[in-house]
Amino acid sequence: MKQLIIFITLIMLLTVAKTKSAEIIPVWQTESGAGDIQDIELLPGGNELMLTTAGGEIQIRDVLSGDTIRTYRDISNLFMNGYFEFTPDSTRFVMANSGLLQLVQLDNFERIKYFAFGSDTIAKGFKSLVLDPIKPLAYVIVTGWEKNSGNNDMRSKVSVYNYETMELVKDLTDYEGYEFSSIAVSDDGKYLATLNNGKAYLKVWDLATMELIRDVQLYDDKLPNTDWWCDSKDIQFSKINSDVVYYSGYFTKQIDEKRQNGVFNFSISSNLKSRIVEDGLYDGGGIVVLDNEKRILTSTPNRIYVLNLEMNVLEYKFLLKGTIHASEKVIHLTKDNSFIGFSNYFLDKFLYDRESNIGTEYEEEIII
Repeated sequence: MKQLIIFITLIMLLTVAKTKSAEIIPVWQTESGAGDIQDIELLPGGNELMLTTAGGEIQIRDVLSGDTIRTYRDISNLFMNGYFEFTPDSTRFVMANSGLLQLVQLDNFERIKYFAFGSDTIAKGFKSLVLDPIKPLAYVIVTGWEKNSGNNDMRSKVSVYNYETMELVKDLTDYEGYEFSSIAVSDDGKYLATLNNGKAYLKVWDLATMELIRDVQLYDDKLPNTDWWCDSKDIQFSKINSDVVYYSGYFTKQIDEKRQNGVFNFSISSNLKSRIVEDGLYDGGGIVVLDNEKRILTSTPNRIYVLNLEMNVLEYKFLLKGTIHASEKVIHLTKDNSFIGFSNYFLDKFLYDRESNIGTEYEEEIII
């Protein structure tokens, strides 16, 4: 009997020893030194990242250490800050900032072309953008408001520009009475999708025709006052199947009486949507799709959540508490399976360790 108890105890200890719970592991943390960070992207090759700051500075940093390799500060009146994306040939980038859309050479930061809004009764500015993976087109969110109106009449629209010529190709929407918050293009260049705040809609365009093919209402128009208000966060296309869109935020129109906040998927062909991990208690923020779309990491101002799509469970949640700054944006580094995120002027690198084994040295047969 005593030997049996010892044997069972050893088995339990070995089971615990060989199992390690998931955890977020900080790697490094640094500051921009030039104001709030506005955007970050990995450079071609994945060994360096580029970031823009509110102070008008571009920084190239080493992803292993976070150290600054070189910086560029624009001394003209056309400031180099804002959202940006690299062109498909990886030699240039397009930047959207205030009233400017710019095409810039990557190796020397020489401005090749730019478009600036003229002066009229509506003040306009570019908010964010995505680039077509095949054609030289930039899909941009444009904001506008009436000058000297004294009212908060912010409006927003989605436009298409040829970034080689900086000519307007088409306005996909008129100025709407709400703010477009997120925009994404599929990897095959077939579809464009957007989200907006307030009276939220998920809109999808067929880019072959530039026609709107889906306009899905996400707010509940039966709610009183402003209880219908939605707070959209992020939108991404599946890299496996461009028919699938992932989107996140707080939406008042419930799906099958499930929770209103979270990460959702939407099928363009079937026009059906569902909440990922239906009953999971989590919030929807920035979306990072992992492990061949078996997991999604979503980052919010307070927490990081990891959703396991295969098992349909909330796999992990981590309270940030200032230890990790990742509320604005997170990018995934496939080379070492790490993450870099930012909020305000902080830039952080971290790991998500979910399958570590700390007991391999005990995996030998024990004879009692």
